[in-house]
Order: sequence, then structure tokens, then C-alpha cells
Amino acid sequence: MMLMDNWRDKVLEVIGQFPWYKGLISSETTNYSLQNLPLITADILETHYYSSSPDASLAVYRTSGTSTGRRKAIVYSEEDDAHYINIKTKLFGELIAGSGCTRALADMGTGHAANTALAIFERLGLVSSSIPFELPIEQHIERIQTFKPDLLYTMPSILDHIVYAAEDPRSLGIRKIILVGEIATVEWQRNMARLFGLKPQDITDTYGSIEMGTIAYYSHDLGRYIFADGIVAEAIGTEALGEGLDPLGVGEGILVLSSTVRRLLPAIRFVTYDVVRDFRTVKIDGTEKQSFGSIVKRVGRELKHGEKISIYDIEQVVYRHLQDAMIRVQVSNNALTVYIQSRSAVPSAVPAIREEIRECIPEIGLMIRNHLLDDIEVILAADGGKLQTGQVKNKKLYYQKDGVNDRAELNLDTGILSAIGRTPLIRLDHLFPRGGFSVYAKLELMNPGGSAKDRPALWMIREAWKEGLIGPGTVIIESSSGNMAISLAMICKYLGMSFISVVDSRTTEVNLQILKALDATIDYVACPDPETGEFLPARLKRVQQLLAEVPGSYWPNQYANPNNYLSHYHTTMKEIVAELGQVDYLFCAVSTCGTIRGLAEYVKDNGLQTRIVAVDAAGSAIFGGNQEKRRFPGLGAGIVPPFCRTDLIDHIVHVTDSDMVQGCRALARKESVLAGASSGAVLAAIRQMKQQLPSGAVCAAILHDKGERYLDTVFSDSWVQSQFGQQLPPADEEFLT
Repeated sequence: MMLMDNWRDKVLEVIGQFPWYKGLISSETTNYSLQNLPLITADILETHYYSSSPDASLAVYRTSGTSTGRRKAIVYSEEDDAHYINIKTKLFGELIAGSGCTRALADMGTGHAANTALAIFERLGLVSSSIPFELPIEQHIERIQTFKPDLLYTMPSILDHIVYAAEDPRSLGIRKIILVGEIATVEWQRNMARLFGLKPQDITDTYGSIEMGTIAYYSHDLGRYIFADGIVAEAIGTEALGEGLDPLGVGEGILVLSSTVRRLLPAIRFVTYDVVRDFRTVKIDGTEKQSFGSIVKRVGRELKHGEKISIYDIEQVVYRHLQDAMIRVQVSNNALTVYIQSRSAVPSAVPAIREEIRECIPEIGLMIRNHLLDDIEVILAADGGKLQTGQVKNKKLYYQKDGVNDRAELNLDTGILSAIGRTPLIRLDHLFPRGGFSVYAKLELMNPGGSAKDRPALWMIREAWKEGLIGPGTVIIESSSGNMAISLAMICKYLGMSFISVVDSRTTEVNLQILKALDATIDYVACPDPETGEFLPARLKRVQQLLAEVPGSYWPNQYANPNNYLSHYHTTMKEIVAELGQVDYLFCAVSTCGTIRGLAEYVKDNGLQTRIVAVDAAGSAIFGGNQEKRRFPGLGAGIVPPFCRTDLIDHIVHVTDSDMVQGCRALARKESVLAGASSGAVLAAIRQMKQQLPSGAVCAAILHDKGERYLDTVFSDSWVQSQFGQQLPPADEEFLT
């Protein structure tokens, strides 16, 4: 651990990475002890870090939203990720040592912890899998029953649902449970251990944040949370922040963290706004370790869910009365409501729980006396009913301002939204005659917006709507070369939101006309980024500027929003498999890599034998090639996109612009399908691989978008002549020859 009075080197490192940090330190500073350095508060990070434009080549993770309605961007370098994985691998190895665990399941959704879980399990020699949290709880239990994990890595709210829906949690055969996410009280952990037939020490709560990574873990032997390697902690009073916060209780402090290993974050005296109790140093095997007794709540003006009420204390009260309870707490319209779902609950328990919460938790009693809360309401939810959102993954504590619930619910079964997805799948008999391998084209161009982008656009908007980040009147801002912009413009117009599309010179006039017809605002970036020569970084910088300038704006961020690829995981690949059954090869063009990521993860998670073929543009940098001029937007990229996972891809085929044009024209002349450049690339890739495809192989090809948008390029003889200086093969020439 770095000495508390020797942070000079770390300060210089932070200044080198974040020059603005130097302005927080007095020029006369010679004392670099922690107590002499500035606190990094939410306001400072909002000004200098969260709102900055991240390098698109870095791993960017985003919070689910804040009271400002914007998602914070937290950046990790390869070195940061390596430290994160190393620390968690060591910790998890210690937690499961001697348990005999051989199989691990990550059931926790998306984000940094979820994205790195499988890599950690692989290092530990465990057979591993994961499940998206959006699936119905019955599918979570079915996955556990079929995969048979010894180790379950999940969140308390998800485990709540599993326990409540499973007939007998003991029959699931789980030996160890590691928790991350919301607060897990000691009483709750003990109750879960009892329900799963485990010892209390077989369930371990870990505490972390997107900003700092792994922070601490709960030691059953010591009855305390022990800080992870690389973390130095302090507990301060609210007066130290100067933000007008109420004083804390005796033995409580706001947790402030410094990291010796985090690089792409100003990780010196980072204010978590989490309130801990009994912060002190303990000795473990003769070594002093920092620790705390419990996390009880959050404070601060900028809160994720306004967690001023202590869910920790409320749960402690409820579990003294009901051991099998699921609990959700809502603070809304000057009232606090505790929703409880329990098979063993009886109405007579309600008054006792309400009275004990009022009397045992000073903050709640004080808020009632000061009329900040009207009173406490305890409600027993019906068995089988829904608690709050009813999702498998949800928070335990909700804070809503007046009028939040007045926002209309999003209905996907009406109007143009109901036409997205369920696209046709046709066999290309003329291009690929029967007798050899077969090719089936998934006509994503038949989506109402004309492309596969309708799916992720709707999925990203739907999830942001459900989280309360957007609603009627929100201004959606996105960087797009065309198809995603058109999809978002269509959806936003239908839902009563405005849309600003940040485009560049490669956006076709046809696409611009479509966007204008859908009442989108066009924001034009004329010059590429001077450092990279690419338009994408320049467009992303412009998006950040607009977010700062436009009130009530929101960025879906198609480049790093996991709902991009989850849309294809949950819909596109399921549709293909349901219709074809066996799929031997799947050909998919790549750009953001959202489509191929979703398709490939579905294949892996469901144990399919499908070989994934990524079709990339010559001159693209996605798979490490040299950057060259690319004529068509929407295929290839000048960076390695955050969604790119080469471990899920079996073959990579690079296709020239000329081959794309020939593929598009062959598709139109042979199959009467007018499709865009990436579709031509997919057919050109099949042609390149034809000698490798065994007889009888079933191939699926994603035809991404409509060809009408390429009439002045791909299907223009004069344009082709000007670009390639050659005539293309005549209409009757066999494409595969």
C-alpha cells in the first residue's frame, strides 16, 4: 500500500493525464499527503471528466443515469482493465479456495463487472457462462438448472427474484455466491445462505463502483468489509465537502478513496458519497488493513436514485420479522413506501414493521417530524405480483420527484414501432443454386426504417425510457452516418421527442433528405479529427458539445451502449434459428460491431455450432488493418469499436469497395433484391469463402439496409466509372465465377 504521506508521484501522474487537476492544487504545495490534496467531488468530475469526450478507442462504461438525466462516461485503459481483472481474480480465487467449484455463471446484466466476469472465471480455470438480466426470471432459473454452476456471481435484487421464483433454491446446487451491486445487509446474506442450504461464509458481498473498480469485500470471519488491494480509504464528515449536507450519525463517515493503480480517472480522494459505519484499521495475519462495518446509504446533491434513506436499516428491520421477504422502497411525493413480498407474511406484521422503522431509524423519524416525509406506508404485495418495475434486475430503493410517474408508458405494440423486427428470411437460389451450400438472406432492409438499425435504436430508446432518462420532449442526440440516424428519427418523431443527427461529408444526400422528411435536425461536421484524420472522433466531440448546450438532451451512444447488441441477441438471431434450425455459417458486416456481437453471443450462450464470419471493409482498422480510404459509410471503422470481441469470431473476410458494388448489383439482377453496400460486401465474402464451405452447409447472411439509399453511388454507372475507372461485369455474368 502506498504510504499516506507519499503521493507526489501519483499527483504528477494525474496531472499528466488530466492537466486541469493542477489548477486544484496550490502552486506552493510541497506537502503531498492525502489530507493536503483536494477532494474530487461530483461537481469537479461533472465539469472536467464525466462530460468530456472520451477517446473512442478506449473502453467506456456508463452509469444508468443520474438526477441530471445524463449518463456518466467512465474510461478504462488496457492497463486499468488489466489491474481490475488481476485484483478481482486474486480476490475471487481466495473466496472460492477449497470449495471445489468448477463451473461459474455470471447473472448480472451489463457493465464493467459483467463484461470482465468471464475473463476472470477463465483465469481461475472455471467453465463459465453468462445470462442477460433482461430475460424473464424463469429463464434465469432454467439456465442455472441446465448449466449447473457451483459459483453464482450476481446482484442482490436478481438473487431475490431467483429465490422467490424457485420452488427449492437448495435444489439448484449452488455452492458459492458472490454478490456485487446494491447493498446486501448481513441479515439478508444470512437469510440467503439459509434458503440455499449454505453456510453464511459461502455468500460474499463485494463492493465496487464503475469509477474505482473493486473496493472492498465482506469478511465473515471479521464481520467487516476489508478494502481490496490498491485502495487507500478515508471517512470524512459532511462538513468537509461544503455542500450543505446534513451531519451524519455517530460513527458514520462519507467514504473517500484513492487508488494506487487506476490511471484514466483522477483517483486521488475520490468522493463516493457512500456513508459507512465504523471505519477503522484492523490486523489480518499481522498486517494492518483498512475496513468498515457496513454501508448504510448515500448522500449528496447529485444522486443516482436519491438514496438519502438507508435501505440497510430498513432491511434489517424487515428481516427480523420476515425471513423470505423481497423489499423495495420508494420515496415519492413526500411519502416513504416500503413494498414487501413474502410467502410467510401476515397483515399483522405490517404495523410492527412500520413502527420499528419509524422508531429505530433516526433519520426517518426526523424527516417525519420535520415534515420532509408525511409518514411511512408498509404494503404487502400480492404473491406473484410485481415489485416496482417488475424487472429481474432493479434497484431496491427508488426516489421519484413529483410528476415522474405521469410520463406515459412506452407501448411497443402500436404504430410504426410494432413493425420493427420479425423480418423475412429468403433463400438465394439464383445466386447460389441448389446442390452445394445454401444461403439464406435475413432481410433487415425490410424493417420500417429500412435497416437493421431499427432494432438497436428501439432497444436503446426503450431501455432509457424505462429507466426514466428520457420521455416526451427529450432531445435525442446521436452521431450517425445514416441508418442509425434514420431509425432514431423515425422512433423519436413517433414518441414525441426531438432528434439531432450529427453527420459528416460522407452522409449521402438521400439519407439527409430522409432525415429532413422525419423532422430531424441536421448538425454537420465538416472536418475530420486533426489527430486521426477520421470523422468519428470529430462527430463524437460535437455530440458532447451539443449535450452541454441543449437542455433536456440525451445521447444513446450506439458505440458503447450494450442495448445495441442486446437487441440482436434477443431478436435477430432467435428469429433466424427459429426458422432455419441448423445454421452452419453466419455472415455479418461490421462497423460498430453491435450486430455481430449480439448474434455471436447468442450462438455462444446457447451452445450452437454456428461459425461466425465477420465481413469488414478493406482499409478498416477494426481487426488491425491499415487505415485507407473507404467510400461507403456503415461498413468498417477507423478504430477498434468497444463492442468488438474477436474471441467470438471464427473468420474475418476483408472486402474491397469494388467487390461490394459487384455484390450489390449481382443481388439486384439475380434475386431482385435492392440492398446497400454492406449487403454486397456480405455476398462478396461468401464468394471468397466458397471453397471452404462444405456441401450441404446452411449459411445465413444479414442484408443490412435498402439499396435505394445508394442509387447515386453503388447503382450509378457514372459514379462507378469515376471511382474505379472500370466497367463492372455484365448483368448475366455469374457472380460466383
